[in-house]
Amino acid sequence: MASGRKRWAIRSTGSSFILLVLAIVAMIQIYPSLAFDPDEYVVKVEPGESAQFDLAEETLLTCLRVNEGASPASELRLESSNGSELPGRSPGLIESDRPGLDDQRIYSPVRIFDGIEEGTYTLHNDAESSILWLVDDGAMADDLYGNPWLYLFYVGCCLGLPIGLIGLVLAIMVWTDKRKLPDQFVIINDGRVLISEVDGADIVQEQQIGVPGPFVEGPVEENEERSGDSDKRWVEWDDG
Repeated sequence: MASGRKRWAIRSTGSSFILLVLAIVAMIQIYPSLAFDPDEYVVKVEPGESAQFDLAEETLLTCLRVNEGASPASELRLESSNGSELPGRSPGLIESDRPGLDDQRIYSPVRIFDGIEEGTYTLHNDAESSILWLVDDGAMADDLYGNPWLYLFYVGCCLGLPIGLIGLVLAIMVWTDKRKLPDQFVIINDGRVLISEVDGADIVQEQQIGVPGPFVEGPVEENEERSGDSDKRWVEWDDG
């Protein structure tokens, strides 16, 4: 059982490593699609000004400002053609900051407008010194979902992390079993010493223990020599 756990631990950790490397490579490939190009926008509004634009279909709009060290305030108003203001919503966890193409500026989303229908709208920038960009994230999402690297990234992350966790748990179990049991144990069977592995599958050494018999030739010869010496001494004593 221990050897089986060890094999599965190696397979799991190896598979997890390959999947995570695949996710990293996929992320590198889709990174340029996530970066914000300040020259691609629906409208760009200078501080204290407003701009009008038209939408041909329903989409998702995001307002961006340059992040200068702190999260910028929204300070904007979006009005429809009939003069009603659209409230929008605050950015969520998935609407994170976006790097610029120059890798120097960071653009933060300040307001999200979901499901904006086709029509004419006016965007007001009420900030005093910050430029406001309005981008069509609906079109960007369509382009991103058409990129196969995105799905490879999802596969690498969604499978690599849990498989790696399983491999880690199995590795801990194998290490715990190894600490509990000795590496080898000895079996004595019919005068033979068998040194076997922990799982008892393979015999790695076999030694035959010889048991000496009750009559040993060495001492008998020594006794015969002693008997001969004793007879000689008796003969010498008789001869005077």
